[in-house]
Amino acid sequence: MPFKENLKAKIKADELLRKLVSTMKEPPGKWWVDKALFQELIEMTDFQQKKFRELHLYVCPLKGEIMEVLVFDNELAMYHTTVADVGLRKSPVWQEMISIRNIKKIMNHHDVLVSKGKESLKRIHANALALLNLTYTRDDLMLLLEDARSGLERESIEQVQESLDLFVALLDFQPLLLDVLERDLQLFARPKNRNGAVSVFEHLILFDQKILSLGLKRGNFSPENDLDLAWVMEYARDEKTADLKGIDVFEFLSELALRKVSSEEKRD
Repeated sequence: MPFKENLKAKIKADELLRKLVSTMKEPPGKWWVDKALFQELIEMTDFQQKKFRELHLYVCPLKGEIMEVLVFDNELAMYHTTVADVGLRKSPVWQEMISIRNIKKIMNHHDVLVSKGKESLKRIHANALALLNLTYTRDDLMLLLEDARSGLERESIEQVQESLDLFVALLDFQPLLLDVLERDLQLFARPKNRNGAVSVFEHLILFDQKILSLGLKRGNFSPENDLDLAWVMEYARDEKTADLKGIDVFEFLSELALRKVSSEEKRD
């Protein structure tokens, strides 16, 4: 797939994981997972569906006969063993329960169990991302930049939003939610470090769909800093202006992406 399509697939996988993790129920109480969303996510992986006895499984080869085996139920237990071994432990027939060795396996899965619940979801998500080629060149970035420019010129909210989402995913920016805002602004920033208990971000992006306004404040930003919050509130009241606006924001993000790939190449 072209780079843009791979990046869109990453965004989809990330969103599916977020929804699944936020809605999944784990003990105390009953296990529960949104199975429709889960199937969307696992279809993005190289796990293959398999029926064994009455078990619904998803399997992926590991080494030799050993498989990564996920039991598709609300618990989402994942094992590193054979399909037959999972069948013995999860759905034994009476002939198998004659053996003391088998009974020990049936009573205790921990020797082959690798994860359950949300941890299994994260493993599935990692598998999906591993299949995507997220390497890119300057030409790939220029295509993204031209899409953004076209969206701004056409005043297309959908196109500008897609372009912003792509750069946010590419550069590992995170959405920020600030209760102090009355105006409906989307805020994104890139995690930088933690200074004690304070979270520090950099390069705050501010996007208002209603009026198609896009701005960026360069430098550090912390949601726990009163001066930073005051600046955002003043910006929302049109009392402050961003360092960059419109297409300049996307050009800045493109340069960040180029620097990112250059630093990764130097480390290699």
